[in-house]
Amino acid sequence: MEYTNNEIYWKHIKKVKNNAKLCFIHTPKCGGKYASQIFNDLKIRNKGHSQAEKNDGITFTIIRNPVERFESLINYRLDESKPSGDWPKHLMYVFHDKSVTLNEIVDKMSDKEILGFGPYFSLTHWGKNIDVFITIDNLHNFLSFFGYNYNTNKYSKKNVSKKERGKFNETTKNRIAKLYFRDMLLFEKTVA
Repeated sequence: MEYTNNEIYWKHIKKVKNNAKLCFIHTPKCGGKYASQIFNDLKIRNKGHSQAEKNDGITFTIIRNPVERFESLINYRLDESKPSGDWPKHLMYVFHDKSVTLNEIVDKMSDKEILGFGPYFSLTHWGKNIDVFITIDNLHNFLSFFGYNYNTNKYSKKNVSKKERGKFNETTKNRIAKLYFRDMLLFEKTVA
């Protein structure tokens, strides 16, 4: 049997962690609500929005492209009936003015405001003590490797943000990528 690079690493983690049980850490806006349905059915420990600790077993999280992740967060927040407490006060009017585009909204945010959403935080924040980073498209392979099988058609996407205000343009994408450059490095390493 020939292993992929991911599977070689997963085999190593299994050995180092003495075949410990899996423990999922939910990194917000990375498909965790969808995946949680699966983990619940498979009886995989799910710590939710809590950082991993060294004694949590084989810890893993799902991550996604940081620019797409932030775009999803802003779209999700704009769909809330009432702005969250960390939404910038000077941008409250955008909830009532649907003509303001996603790019205009982010352009009016300071870097500190962009980096200040919670429990969103950075991928590197959620990556503390994580043994394995995967993307949502690698979830089935990862779980299969660890002996968990399930029907992918049984589960539906959850918490999908509406895209009523458009998508990020290149200028906004570049700004977000620079602000989350450590996350970009982590993501690129994960998908390599």
